[in-house]
Amino acid sequence: MQRKRQTVKTSGAVNSGGDRVVLVTGGASGIGLETARRLAAAGYRAVLVDRDGEQVRAAAAALGERHLGVAADVTDEASLERAVELAVERFGGIDAVIANAGIGSASTVRASSTEQLLRIVDVNLSGQIRTVKAVLEQIIASRGYIAFTCSAAVLKNTPKSSAYAAAKAGVEAFAGALRQEVAHRGVDVGVFYPGWTRTPLIQNAGSRAAEGSKSLPWPLSVTSEVDEVADAYAHAVEQRSRTAYYPRAHRFVHWLRPLYTGAAWDRRLSRDTERKVRAWEADFLREAGSR
Repeated sequence: MQRKRQTVKTSGAVNSGGDRVVLVTGGASGIGLETARRLAAAGYRAVLVDRDGEQVRAAAAALGERHLGVAADVTDEASLERAVELAVERFGGIDAVIANAGIGSASTVRASSTEQLLRIVDVNLSGQIRTVKAVLEQIIASRGYIAFTCSAAVLKNTPKSSAYAAAKAGVEAFAGALRQEVAHRGVDVGVFYPGWTRTPLIQNAGSRAAEGSKSLPWPLSVTSEVDEVADAYAHAVEQRSRTAYYPRAHRFVHWLRPLYTGAAWDRRLSRDTERKVRAWEADFLREAGSR
């Protein structure tokens, strides 16, 4: 039987009661799962959403019987709508959403197919838009909170991040406009900017982090543990934060963004970048030459 909701708008923070429900996409692993784990410990009921149904159901079961795992793909609007329906049937409503599902980028534009580049944009940007559309009426009804997983990738220009950074920049812009559209309805919108995080997204052999984040200046070179990042993200959700960063020093990078996207930055990276791009594209050029 569906429980009766009693939602109260808080002044600056979300109540950590058992009646609070958070929906997390990309919830079967990584930052999504660890953030949900911390919110569950604070009393939230977590609805974990991921395209791997077996994995996400196992993850929710590990959190306990108060939680729900649902198979859905952020590139499939109907599956997201069904996930929201199941959450509402089970818990009566949704108070917060963490639009977190994403995939990484690990190749140059020249060495990528158009389909590969557009897939990155579809999952990381369009997927977050679909997530918000699917859950927005529930969030409005609860005067709740929407959190977007952005990335420190938007704070600077680096090779092999073209489609990924573009998608995350779109997330940032989308969140900024949405914030203005829903503020009068008592809904808060936040953007979280994690840096390099030790998750499966960056641990494969071809990832940008695996090949040299250390060549960037501090704090852009820092690779954080997922537990640290999840602590910061869960705190941001509980506080209904407008923006949050991890490492926190990225806030200063944000303020100084022109220094990391201008001509002087390009010159700083140019020598190392040329060497790396030639190496990254060598296989592509060999393959192209054999055709």
